[in-house]
Amino acid sequence: EGRWFDPKFKKDAAEPDARENRLWSEAAANSIVAACRGKKATVTEEAKPATQLAPQLFDLTSLQREANARFGFSAKTTLALAQSLYERHKALTYPRTDSKHLPEDYIGTVKQTVESLGEINNYYPFSAQILNNGWVKPNKRIFDNSKISDHFAIIPTLQAPKSLTDIEAKLYDLVVKRFLAVFFPPAEFMVTTRISTVKAAGKEHKFQTNGKVMVKPGWLAVYGREAQEDDANLVAVAPGEIVRTENVDVNALKTKPPARYTEATLLSAMEGAGKLIDDDELREAMAEKGLGTPATRAQVIEGLIAEKYMLRE
Repeated sequence: EGRWFDPKFKKDAAEPDARENRLWSEAAANSIVAACRGKKATVTEEAKPATQLAPQLFDLTSLQREANARFGFSAKTTLALAQSLYERHKALTYPRTDSKHLPEDYIGTVKQTVESLGEINNYYPFSAQILNNGWVKPNKRIFDNSKISDHFAIIPTLQAPKSLTDIEAKLYDLVVKRFLAVFFPPAEFMVTTRISTVKAAGKEHKFQTNGKVMVKPGWLAVYGREAQEDDANLVAVAPGEIVRTENVDVNALKTKPPARYTEATLLSAMEGAGKLIDDDELREAMAEKGLGTPATRAQVIEGLIAEKYMLRE
């Protein structure tokens, strides 16, 4: 499958909604279909290696977002669970934090933590790989004193939790996997862009197909993503091979308004609030802060729902 695009397309501030693969005129779309139907195409492609780093450690807001997206937990629920795992079970570090980093002198503690997680069956293979390969080492993306205010990122402690409820266990697992994944090497992919060119009536029409093949899972292995992803497999073509155009369709679409907020996207909006303010001074004042703090955002949302200013559906 390929999608038509205009190789000469250039961004234009006057036309913010224009895209290289968007046509505003149905007649223009139909003329491309008529020109290409039943014609042969030539294929060129280029493959580039691409890497994807593991996501950073959790602060409270990113943990609330992830737990909402994965399990549908409200921000309030996630905070309560994290607080319980911290206070009662002593299994997580202090949760009300806005930092995604650890202190630079924490490398020894982290190694011990990785080792102690190895005693919990599901995590043993990953814990062993990290320790055997010496992957816990100084790295500013993880250990950076300048990025820590009062508290550092949320990570598991040396204490293995006992008798967790089902939802506590889910949240604990989320934090442990993120913690282990951050030390793993990046995931490696080959990203292929294939252009099929149909020549018709003295014109060239180009169609683009993208494929992505995982070469090494890297940190994705922690999440069980060893397997190939769906969009990966492009049928191989030999250089200079001519391909058949089986069919060409016009797909009429409408732009959609932005989706309604989920608790996860609302937390992101609160965290980044102020970016859209026109007044430079006010935007500057909001730049570091957003609305609320990691510890109060859940409360703000619950308060607005309790006062019936918003509905949770």
